[in-house]
Amino acid sequence: MPEHTADLLSCWIRRGGSKSQKAWWRIIPHCIWWTIWKERNSRNFEDRSYSIQKVRWDCIASFYFWCKEKGLEDTKQIVELLGSLSPASP
Repeated sequence: MPEHTADLLSCWIRRGGSKSQKAWWRIIPHCIWWTIWKERNSRNFEDRSYSIQKVRWDCIASFYFWCKEKGLEDTKQIVELLGSLSPASP
């Protein structure tokens, strides 16, 4: 595990092959952190918490929409990437 946040981000940035895939790997940590930050705020300031499935869905939705905003609209590849990130069923 990297010691510093910058080191962690540099690990994520090196992932992927094509230009769009590298851009995806730059977006993913931000989506995760943004989603966790929103959940933290809900718990601390609104006395509300969501299921892990809802938090995960919010992260995936953020990723999809941020990719579209950046012009990374190859939907088929994005869906394949998201599928590869899904945890295996028990």
